[in-house]
Amino acid sequence: MKTSQAFLIGASLIIAFFIFGVFFYSARVADNSINVVGAATKRFDSDIVKWRITLSRTADIKDMSAGYKLIQADLQILRQLLKDRSIEEKDISTQPINTDRVYSSQGQTSTYNIIQSLFIVTANIQAVEELALNPAALLEKGVVLQNSNLEYLNSKLAEIKMELLSEATKDAMKRGEEIAKYAGASLGQVTSLRAGVFQINEPYSNEVSDYGMYSTQTKVKDITVTVRATYKIK
Repeated sequence: MKTSQAFLIGASLIIAFFIFGVFFYSARVADNSINVVGAATKRFDSDIVKWRITLSRTADIKDMSAGYKLIQADLQILRQLLKDRSIEEKDISTQPINTDRVYSSQGQTSTYNIIQSLFIVTANIQAVEELALNPAALLEKGVVLQNSNLEYLNSKLAEIKMELLSEATKDAMKRGEEIAKYAGASLGQVTSLRAGVFQINEPYSNEVSDYGMYSTQTKVKDITVTVRATYKIK
């Protein structure tokens, strides 16, 4: 009885492996496919600028109120200069005032740096650059920028990305068609599509990152994306 059961189990396993083997072979034969990578690059201009500014004044520990008045006066001067260049109030974001202790060589605190940070986000790039790149108008009024940094952005970046994905997908299909053609076959349906990360850099840069790049240092930028596609071969 045991011998008969063992025979049946063994026969069942052999049949199961045979069926699996036939199925696996058929699947492998039917899975004639190619993998291709398409790419697309577009150059675009920024239409928004973000100007990060830090104003600073030094005040004696016994006369902090005078230091606060000076930094507030600096802020008002800067606001007026921005207003004169058609920068709207809503485009200006002012941060709370901070203070940093200044230590003497003996490790004692005698003065404080009073710091006022703000940033401007506007489409009026020319007006911002007029002040940021040539701060003479501020210096003439006694206002010194401790830090000043420009970042160039684009308000239609989402649309640009969608357009680029479409172009990269078309490029992948074109590459697949060429490969199939030289192999004496034709391109079938797509079975897999996977987009890479976007690389946004200054023109002619070859810098890339696995997590994507977004350089804000230049007004003109190049954006690149790749699309990996798998196609059936007929």
